[in-house]
Amino acid sequence: MKRIILSCLPLLLFGCTPTSSTTVPNRQITVVGYGKISAYPDQAEITVQVSFTKPKLKEAAAEVQAVIGQVSGVVKPFIRTAQDLRTSTVSTNKDYEYRNGKEIFTGFQATQSLTITLADLKRLEPFMEALLQTRISSIRHLSYSHTQADSLHREATLIALRNSLKAADKLCAGLGQKRGAVLQVEEKVGSEEGSWGTTPPVEMELYGKGMGGRSFRLTPELIEYAGAVQTVVALE
Repeated sequence: MKRIILSCLPLLLFGCTPTSSTTVPNRQITVVGYGKISAYPDQAEITVQVSFTKPKLKEAAAEVQAVIGQVSGVVKPFIRTAQDLRTSTVSTNKDYEYRNGKEIFTGFQATQSLTITLADLKRLEPFMEALLQTRISSIRHLSYSHTQADSLHREATLIALRNSLKAADKLCAGLGQKRGAVLQVEEKVGSEEGSWGTTPPVEMELYGKGMGGRSFRLTPELIEYAGAVQTVVALE
């Protein structure tokens, strides 16, 4: 749905106020137009994390790398290129837990994450089934997007521009005036109506393949791309 918000009356009245100066005031109106376009996402990005705590740091790091290698092999049939699979470095830390009000050292923790870009969403369900059969510790991120997001946003912005000019034409017709030249066009990037079309990420812990945290949908919904434009036009 296209919505148009007009914000021109104060400026119009100011432009029509009589003046004693010999210079003819610049009569103009300012309008804001909104445009939206929707598209189904065509790719997903999933980040998983593998974490183990062992008495020795070397053991924890070896266990993590073994599982990361397993996950890489499982997801390889689902990706297009090597760039669709990104692995972080291994981070290590001491692990503690509280017992009877005391902090007890439990071992050394090693953690590593793997980010996968899935270009064929029709394969998302078997992909997730294969992924959950591995010993990953958590799903840190799952989001949907569109490979043509920039083009879709530009199209929404152009719709917003056309709507702002239509709004200006309606105002001019109502006032018995003619629309002159376009004096200024400004994209309202920071407005609530101007979005790039993203989906909320998720975070899910896996406790022995039991799930905790936010769930996610395997059937992605439409992504809405919105644009907002403020246009200043002269009155003839």
